[in-house]
Amino acid sequence: MSVREDVAAWLQIAYDDYDSALFLFENKHPKPLEIICYHCQQAVEKSLKAFLCANDMEIQKTHDAGLLCQRCAELDNRFMDFLELCDEMVVYATHTRYPVRIEIEDYNASKALQQALAIYNFISGTLVGNQSDP
Repeated sequence: MSVREDVAAWLQIAYDDYDSALFLFENKHPKPLEIICYHCQQAVEKSLKAFLCANDMEIQKTHDAGLLCQRCAELDNRFMDFLELCDEMVVYATHTRYPVRIEIEDYNASKALQQALAIYNFISGTLVGNQSDP
């Protein structure tokens, strides 16, 4: 695969995670808030990895969106605007996938959806705007 194809694959997976979270939020009752937030975190993580991939950076095997965002900020300081919310998303990466539960309310899931979409849109817009045709 070319770098461009890899980036497109990362972005597609990111969008699929976001879309799954949105579907669950809008259609499943009671809402599986932990799973919704998990998919939002995954969308953020995959979006950040798409940006790193596009910039020929090593893709670390980590779920720490804050760490990934810091690495992106080294390339583009606009990512500093997303650092706090990426740090907030880290808890959804693992805690929601194990029996030890964290308290998540409808508001948290709604906010996670908004944040995931904002980061996805920023990164996909940045990458599409910077890509030239082969």
